[in-house]
Amino acid sequence: MIRALAAALVILSPAAAQALSCLPHSVEAAYLEADASDARFIIVRGRLDFDRRAMPKVDWDNQQNTPPVTEISADFLGKSLSGGEFRLPFERAVTLRVECIGPWCASAPEGVDVLAFVELREDGPDVIATNPCGGYLFGSPKPRMIRAVKDCAAGKSCVPVR
Repeated sequence: MIRALAAALVILSPAAAQALSCLPHSVEAAYLEADASDARFIIVRGRLDFDRRAMPKVDWDNQQNTPPVTEISADFLGKSLSGGEFRLPFERAVTLRVECIGPWCASAPEGVDVLAFVELREDGPDVIATNPCGGYLFGSPKPRMIRAVKDCAAGKSCVPVR
């Protein structure tokens, strides 16, 4: 019985792993994507606070009912990148846009240091978007990530990590 279960898991695992196939996502990739967009973005570092209960939940018995987008009111408290450093205060209400692809939904760190690309909107709250394959939100950024995004913004080498 245990062998049969183990064999079934081995057979099914590749299918589940391939069901959502994302390219490696890095701050460099996010920077290049935002830079190529018609939208206006700023890069911020700080803390994102929101109600975790508002995050999308997957009903595994009815996966087709998973909403493709959930927008959550959030507060961002931190600084924006300017002149090569995170120095300008950035404290405002934002919309956290959490996207799902099928039953796979993005997660979002709350109350910890984050690095984010904020889409500046004229018609409503600014937006931080994230999806299961990456998006514009990075929790607990490593020093290498901070250096990389500063280099990208300064026009230095900005090659996505693979």
